[in-house]
Amino acid sequence: MSFPNLEYLDLSLNDLFDAIPPQISSLSKLIYLDMSYNQFSGISPPEIGHLKNLEVLHLNENQLNGSIPQETGHLQFLYELALFANYLEGPIPASLGHLNNLTSLYLHENQLSGSIPASLGNLHNLASLYLQENQLSGSIPPSLGDLTNLVYLFLYQNNLSGFRNHSERYWELELNGGFRVGDKSTQWFHSRLNW
Repeated sequence: MSFPNLEYLDLSLNDLFDAIPPQISSLSKLIYLDMSYNQFSGISPPEIGHLKNLEVLHLNENQLNGSIPQETGHLQFLYELALFANYLEGPIPASLGHLNNLTSLYLHENQLSGSIPASLGNLHNLASLYLQENQLSGSIPPSLGDLTNLVYLFLYQNNLSGFRNHSERYWELELNGGFRVGDKSTQWFHSRLNW
């Protein structure tokens, strides 16, 4: 790839397939990268972490597998990360907690496992956190209560427990942000949330 000045690349809604080439890292001035709604497979290349100017990364609705690269946490200007509706597995990297400008994190509809990293509580600009329909387990980290800008929080269809000790914060978010957390009658977390 020899587009040294390319800043915006949108390849979404095509029938592109095969692996995402690691040479994508040569597009060093890239700000916006959208490769969503294709048939890309294989792993998400860690070389994407070299795109230091990237602000928006959409790889959702593909057939990517393997883990989320730790290097994704190096994208310090990133404000929107969409990896949903793939076959990603393994833990959510704690390094995502370094993405201080992130406002939207979409990791739902994958096969992610392990616990939600407490480092996500460092994302003070985060307004949308979509982690539903994965295989996450363990307690919901109390640090999520520090996300005072959070408007949308989706955690259903996992194997999570928690919220009891921080219910006041979350009910406040429910009133201000228009979503519900902890109301069993809505089955927001289905029957798998332990109280």
